[in-house]
Amino acid sequence: MDDLEFRRTLYGDPNSQDIELKEAMLADPKKQQFCKELKQLDQKMAQAFEVDVPADLVHKLLLKQTMDTHAKSRKRSIFQFAMVASIAFVMGISFTLWQSSNLINISENAIAHVRAEGDYALGAHENITLEQVNAKLASFGGQLTESVDQIYYANFCDFDEVRSLHMVMQVGGEKVTVFVVPNESHFDSHSVSKDQNYSGEAMEFNRASVIVVSDSGSDVTKTKQTLSKKFKFSA
Repeated sequence: MDDLEFRRTLYGDPNSQDIELKEAMLADPKKQQFCKELKQLDQKMAQAFEVDVPADLVHKLLLKQTMDTHAKSRKRSIFQFAMVASIAFVMGISFTLWQSSNLINISENAIAHVRAEGDYALGAHENITLEQVNAKLASFGGQLTESVDQIYYANFCDFDEVRSLHMVMQVGGEKVTVFVVPNESHFDSHSVSKDQNYSGEAMEFNRASVIVVSDSGSDVTKTKQTLSKKFKFSA
């Protein structure tokens, strides 16, 4: 079951017992969370109709008319108005949930960051020590447990409005850009991206993601695997 069919099924009935729906949720924690949020929304909407009857008679009669119309006829104008309002409300909430489920490709963002800075970081040659890097990584609960060939640049940066660490280093003879970005719910921590000049791949640790960006002709996957053994983050 693809994401579109999964969402359509849940929108139609958040409590659906469809077997394929259940299998999709068992395979994906994010789908389980989406189903949970939709059920909570459905419950809230149901509770919204269970309002206390106002003391005055006019309001009581209007409420009774609304409830009777809801149960007996969908053609009555007051019910149609309520349905339109409810649908608009559900669509608004659903759109918000849909937006939140569209994760940001942080590898693509990392490539854009490198491209925007040009030679500012890539051209740096500051000869940063492992101790200096670990002092900066400490704020993310991380450390570089093994040295790399050379570290040319290491400074904090703004990564999609999140304070992150931007480094340029040489690993196994390859000069690469490495970003350490705190884990955020709207980030895809396992994303990959590529354009004509650069390739980027992300990997997730306990408290942060590490994105490696290299020239498109380099083996970024191999470099990422090498660095995955050198970084360590506390729980």
